Amino acid sequence: MLNSSTDNAPSRAGTDLTVRVVDGHGPIVLLRVVAALACLETLVQGLLAGMLLNGDVDSIDPHGINAYVFELLVCCQVVAAVLLWRRNRRLTWPLKATTGILLATFTQTALGLQSSLAAHVALGVGLCAMETALVLRAFGLRAERPAV
Repeated sequence: MLNSSTDNAPSRAGTDLTVRVVDGHGPIVLLRVVAALACLETLVQGLLAGMLLNGDVDSIDPHGINAYVFELLVCCQVVAAVLLWRRNRRLTWPLKATTGILLATFTQTALGLQSSLAAHVALGVGLCAMETALVLRAFGLRAERPAV
């Protein structure tokens, strides 16, 4: 569903899942790519965590390394959201969402380093859900067509 406004003005960010027409093709693509990669990283983290919980102690190092890769991708998500927000000041949900995910990610790492297994696993599942929601919302954004 495309923006049906008659003045071709960028839509306000709301709570619905309709397509939003916004300014800035590059930041939209960057957010989509980084969010999709981060979402895949959460799945890899879950796989490695499952292997570890199943008794494969050799998967602890890849799980730890992958955690830092995920943190880097989440930081890149925040940068992409800032770039998108700078061009569309009313579009605040990507910046709020990525900042929340970043805080949850740092909390997740701290819980893992403290071996707080129950909270670490629960927050990991939550992070996977948050990343999935971010990817779905990011692919709902469309770049405004330049005037010809």
